[in-house]
Amino acid sequence: MTSEAFSQLDVAGYSLPLFFGMGRLPVGTSPKTCLQHCKTQGPGVRSASWIMRLPLSFALALMGAWLSYADLYAAVSTAAAFPTVVAATTATSLTTPASVTRASRPTVSEVNCPGQTAWTVPDDTLAASAVTGDRNPSASSSSPSSRLGRDRIEKSGMAALQEALKTFAGVSIRDYGGIGGLKTVNIRNFGAQHTGISYDGVILTDAMNGQVDIGLFDLEVVSGITVKIAGNDDIYRSARLNSSVGTVEISTLRPLQGTRADVRLRAASFATYEPYVRVSQGFEANWNASVSVGGLVSDGDYPFVLHNGNVTTHEIRLNSDVKSLKTEANVHGEMGKGGNLDVKIAGAMSERGLPGSVILYTQHPSERLWDKSLICSIIHDVSFRIPLKLKTSLSYNDAWNRYLNDSASLPEPEDDRYRQRNATLSTVLLWGPKPFLSASVAEDLVISTLSANIPGCLYPVRETSYTALSLKYSRGRLNAVASLLATIVREQTRKGSPAPGREHFSPSLGASFSIVPDLRLRASFKESYRLPTFNDTYYPRMGNKDLDPEKALQFNLGLAYDRLFDSKPGTWSVTASIDAYHNRVRDKIAAIPSMFIWSMRNLGKVNMWGCDLSCSASGRLADWLRLRTDANWSIQRAVDVTDKDSKYYKHQIAYTPRYSGYFSAVFETRWLNLGYSVQAVGVRYSLSQNTRAYRIEPYADHALSLNRTFVFGRRHEWRLAASAEALNLAGKNYEIMKYYPMPGRNWRLTLKISY
Repeated sequence: MTSEAFSQLDVAGYSLPLFFGMGRLPVGTSPKTCLQHCKTQGPGVRSASWIMRLPLSFALALMGAWLSYADLYAAVSTAAAFPTVVAATTATSLTTPASVTRASRPTVSEVNCPGQTAWTVPDDTLAASAVTGDRNPSASSSSPSSRLGRDRIEKSGMAALQEALKTFAGVSIRDYGGIGGLKTVNIRNFGAQHTGISYDGVILTDAMNGQVDIGLFDLEVVSGITVKIAGNDDIYRSARLNSSVGTVEISTLRPLQGTRADVRLRAASFATYEPYVRVSQGFEANWNASVSVGGLVSDGDYPFVLHNGNVTTHEIRLNSDVKSLKTEANVHGEMGKGGNLDVKIAGAMSERGLPGSVILYTQHPSERLWDKSLICSIIHDVSFRIPLKLKTSLSYNDAWNRYLNDSASLPEPEDDRYRQRNATLSTVLLWGPKPFLSASVAEDLVISTLSANIPGCLYPVRETSYTALSLKYSRGRLNAVASLLATIVREQTRKGSPAPGREHFSPSLGASFSIVPDLRLRASFKESYRLPTFNDTYYPRMGNKDLDPEKALQFNLGLAYDRLFDSKPGTWSVTASIDAYHNRVRDKIAAIPSMFIWSMRNLGKVNMWGCDLSCSASGRLADWLRLRTDANWSIQRAVDVTDKDSKYYKHQIAYTPRYSGYFSAVFETRWLNLGYSVQAVGVRYSLSQNTRAYRIEPYADHALSLNRTFVFGRRHEWRLAASAEALNLAGKNYEIMKYYPMPGRNWRLTLKISY
């Protein structure tokens, strides 16, 4: 999209030049004047109904007020601007503890924001007070929430993002087989399109098919993974995260002070090699930067056993090779009163074979895929002396794909090329008038475009506005969160007619109550709104421009337990949770055959009932031995209730097991760390009709890992970490997707040097 198109963009009737123009208002312009400016200067704003434009206008007015007051904030003296704060500070000694010198008006650092890392308000006149996120976010949140940290990732021998996500209750991975196969994440079996994925605050978008391939991410740069389902207690977040049934929030390692370097080489079965290099450098005045480069090369031609009736043959998986290169650069700066600034540029490119399905004795390795992607983001986070905190981000995502199918069964090879671009402007304002009460308003403006060389491409442009108003109360035993999301969509096409505009309000409510000090009861309700993808709407012959978005209702009721126990060898930490839920999906988008042509229709209705149970314990068994165990178990009944007369009425929906679970144990000693894990998945069906022909057998995947870290040097310390893993110990070529056999028993070795 050209720069002219961006400058003249009208998102759902709201003029972006108005937003950028507000920064030119005179210094000292009041918020009321800014709001009046919004209402009078934007013809698009005037044309919308007041209830639709109020949240966005309010957010933009606050942004304009911030831009107008930026210079004034730095120039006005503390005594003149904040007399209450100065009076409270001067009345106390500088040596008085921060808890005593705290001003009568709470600063934004005193607002309760669970799940956030510690931060302080840069204030020369106040003793800095820090807020630290909960040690276990699942224990106090109003909805299921769990986190996997870097220490556990390393000691468990995980090497890929999909391996880490398997440890979360309610999360499943769809793997299309092979080293280079597509891997998507699914929360409570809603589908990958309903899962929101955040990468250091940048929402990853695939407007073409709605599925983000998590196999393209390098786990080496990940510092933590947080999964939140059916709600979110963190109201200081992007508005788009409110639109998903669940979110996967990935945070990466932050650059450190000084000069540091990491070099890793990993070798695995099937001629697989993964080199990785990361260098970080700290500068003066709290600025630092890092650059990382990683690659993957694999033949991927693994053996598997094929069962066809009474005949068993040994085959080799074909066309499963992959070559990829990933690079990422980060800059982090702390600018005092100017806030914090984070800049990220990440790129990836890959070429891989698509192994395809294995039906009877036949493999058709005729498909290949090329990918190139670029992610750029700038995030500015600033805290004011009054209880306000503002985060603004601008991100751009450019993805190019080439799909080649030269099958002999085709009259001519398919060589399709796609390019999608997504630009997002996001802002969120957090206000904490009381230590126990906080409110936020968030606004995301998203532009998505798609171009392709296939005949019939309409070159669609989607302009989406997400506005979220959130309120949080946390006092005593009660935590409560309420949010309202307004989604407004407008579409344009270069050719043909576009899909009609859409508007929708999505509420969410959540609360948790402490029954006893270590046990909390939680309940949540959330409505989600999944927009049709570009393929659903505009794909030649199959697309349907009149599709309604999928609507999902989630009801969750659970208990969370968190306690520390003192024992003779050391303290033990035990956490456990159980969540029962009921979900409803309406207007489910499905491909329906009509004569000789398939088309996308809103025909599906799904009801889900389930329960997620998770527990973890860690502590010392002896002075030289520490144990950590994690386990989860999920039970789900998800049935199709679209048509009472259909053959699959109240049958389990495709690829949804009734039972699934995960268990891991890591023994840490002064000499060696030993880890064991197993993932078990029950019977599934590849289609909604639950017959033997579509049955997928259950499986259990066992893994064993050994790792040790050696420390050398006194003046300049450097570390050598070595690990070895044996995967799929049973050696069974199980299937996650029908006709896509997974690798059998295989191994992996890793050496990493850190300086």
